[in-house]
Amino acid sequence: MIEQLFKPKSIAVVGASSDTIKVGNILFRNITSSFSGKVYPVNNKSESIDGIAAYKNLKDIKEPVDLVVIAVPRDAVPGVMNDAGAINAGAAIIITSGFKETDQHGAELEEQIMSIAKAHKIRVLGPNTIGIITPEVNATFAFADVKKGRVAIVAQSGGLGVYMLNWAQQSNVGISYFISLGNQADVDETDSFQFLSSNVETRAIFSYIEGVSSGQKFLSTLPDITRRKPIIFLKGGMGKTGAAAVKTHTGSVAGSMDIFRAAVRTVGGIFVDNIEDMLNLAKIVLSAEPISEDILIVTNSGGHGVLTTDAIDREGLNEIELPESVKHDLLNVIPAQSTPRNPVDLSGDADYKRYNSALDIVKDLDCTKIVIVQSLPMVTCSDVARAIMNYRGKGVIGVTMGLDQNSASKLLDSVSIPAFIFPEDAVRSIKYMANRPNPIKKIRTIEPINQAKELVKGKNYIKDFEAMKLMEIYGIKTPAYAIAENAQDAKSRADDIGYPLVMKISPDTPVHKTDVKGVIMNVEKDMVESSFNELNYSRVIMQAQITGAEIFVGGINDPVFGPSIVVGIGGIYMEVIKSLSYGICPVSEDEAYQMIRESKILSMLTSRNRDYDINSTVRTISKISNMLIDLNIKEMDINPLIVNEKGAFAVDVRIIL
Repeated sequence: MIEQLFKPKSIAVVGASSDTIKVGNILFRNITSSFSGKVYPVNNKSESIDGIAAYKNLKDIKEPVDLVVIAVPRDAVPGVMNDAGAINAGAAIIITSGFKETDQHGAELEEQIMSIAKAHKIRVLGPNTIGIITPEVNATFAFADVKKGRVAIVAQSGGLGVYMLNWAQQSNVGISYFISLGNQADVDETDSFQFLSSNVETRAIFSYIEGVSSGQKFLSTLPDITRRKPIIFLKGGMGKTGAAAVKTHTGSVAGSMDIFRAAVRTVGGIFVDNIEDMLNLAKIVLSAEPISEDILIVTNSGGHGVLTTDAIDREGLNEIELPESVKHDLLNVIPAQSTPRNPVDLSGDADYKRYNSALDIVKDLDCTKIVIVQSLPMVTCSDVARAIMNYRGKGVIGVTMGLDQNSASKLLDSVSIPAFIFPEDAVRSIKYMANRPNPIKKIRTIEPINQAKELVKGKNYIKDFEAMKLMEIYGIKTPAYAIAENAQDAKSRADDIGYPLVMKISPDTPVHKTDVKGVIMNVEKDMVESSFNELNYSRVIMQAQITGAEIFVGGINDPVFGPSIVVGIGGIYMEVIKSLSYGICPVSEDEAYQMIRESKILSMLTSRNRDYDINSTVRTISKISNMLIDLNIKEMDINPLIVNEKGAFAVDVRIIL
């Protein structure tokens, strides 16, 4: 049972050692120094470990054992697991490494271990883990002293996990739980999050993750968790998952990091770009200050105010306009040469009293107040920290810069007010928290339209004219088109479409037609026959030539999270520009709107007073996301989807089933 992993009443340490430099000794010492329950050392060569009588094997222990911690050579682990099953242990932590992460023999051993665990209903953390820390026990071979706090750390990397532990200790944050996942042969990141979600000691969860064990489990479980407490993710492994396909654009632009980021947004998590951002964000997550994307700056340095304003603009946050009544009151506080505006510049001669008076005037404004101090002979960082402390709970954040900045930060930390050394760090942390997405639970109901099912049945690729038909079945607009297999056929069909035309080769398998010079544009009536001959291909597709904004819409069946969609600015330079947004299918129209805004498509559709059809674009993206699920599409792209005043038109479509 997972409760016996996280809240054991008794622990056996198999591989406990008297040698102080061995993992088995460090584990045993950490456990015995932190755990009030029964601890049983198991070592087949020693009579006792650190003065406690040792057992030759688990079966010699005649009392109940909840948790078995294993630190023996890898080939001995299956035997230990069999013994754990024999004594009805509920959980095991396998510290030992050398399993599927190393070689084939290790992979086979891991499979054998898990077979034993399932047969005996033993929950397993690891293998290849440094262990766990709970409020009751330190069952790791990391440092013994751990400050208790409100942050849980879930890490796939032992090294990163220890770094985060050190940070929690040094920053005075402290931890509630530390879980080193290791190979996740059984207990995975989602299981850990689920346990922590109902744990009262944990206020927030910070996770370093390299891969998700089950994308569907992640997507279905985490929305309920993030509604209760924030989960902050840092991901390692920047490469693509699976081989990039060469026949669609999507395969070359949709990396595992992009899809993972979209999945985190979908479930309501917070994705950070680096360790520094993660550690800075903890200051805000653990504070009691209400955080808003609307920001007021109070400072004694005009230059610092300008840098902060730049950061606010860069991160897409809002600098508030001061109400007239507040401006009037500030005139009584700020120097005569200053103007009451945001940033509120208190001037270089500002002291504690001026800061306190200004904060008292703005304290009830509905915004985040970034209070910056550059220490000067007139005022210290600690002076301003004490002023800020008077307004705890009013959305205040301190930025202390100068000789006593660390002391000032400690003052603010002591009352859970976020404290930063640089304003840019403060602004970036506000962005993460203020833009925390609402969790969405994805319901994937497969409802393919019968006509579409018949069209794709038994096929690996969809021909371009079949793709046009598929678009029509799903209610997606296409330009008028026709297929021709000879010049005369082309001439007779072209009149029905109208001029000018685009004429393109129509191959059986997807290709990038512009790359093989397979596209001729601006074809008029007298050019149809010569254009057909110039293309020199057995089949040609002709389309009405339309103009508008060129958008890219792609789909991929991600190996972890399943059907996913990507949208961005399209055209022949799409892979160079890469202004893209990713979503987990199905995508609602609200989500599709956010995607076109994030990818800057919205700006393109509305620039220069254009009245291009935004609603049609949004509906098209949502419909394609459903199609990706319905038809089990491996990869597809529409490039371009041309949007103008009359709607969004799928012009060139490639699909791999």
